[in-house]
Amino acid sequence: MTIMIRTSGAGLLRIIALLLTALSLVAFAGPGVATAQPARAPADQARAFLEDHFAADQQPPRRRARPLEGWMTSRFAGLWGRAKARSQREETPFPEADPILNAQDSERPGDIRIEEVAGTPDRPTVRVSFRVFAGDAARTTQILVFAEDRNEWRLFDVLTPQDGQPPASLRQQVERFVATGR
Repeated sequence: MTIMIRTSGAGLLRIIALLLTALSLVAFAGPGVATAQPARAPADQARAFLEDHFAADQQPPRRRARPLEGWMTSRFAGLWGRAKARSQREETPFPEADPILNAQDSERPGDIRIEEVAGTPDRPTVRVSFRVFAGDAARTTQILVFAEDRNEWRLFDVLTPQDGQPPASLRQQVERFVATGR
């Protein structure tokens, strides 16, 4: 098949320039090129998540924009759903306490601080601290681990620092509960 294009010399040059530009975009957008990262920075996503997670406990209470599993990666949310389903068949509910607050009770949690952003470009970690009880001097620290999922940073894991030990992993607790019921 032959395609005939009638154009002037300047028009032909424009067509050739457009074709070369298109070819260079195709050539340089191969599998080795990183995809664009989500628009919101991990620290901003951590703050948005915590503010939403604490919303129902504020005065006046606010409605959460999404449930906890709505902030998780697809795979983590699936594990969480299986753990919740298994929990209905077990004597001990899962989780026994709020895994983000690391407490059973709270009163107007907040005063969120972003302490540190670390990790890798594809698995950023955000160390946050907050107060479980308004006005209390004690602060709770959590490490939110993010991964890109559905074009935004979503929770891949929540690590709870422990004195003299490696941080406790919520993801590992969920996986263990799904596997054993404990």
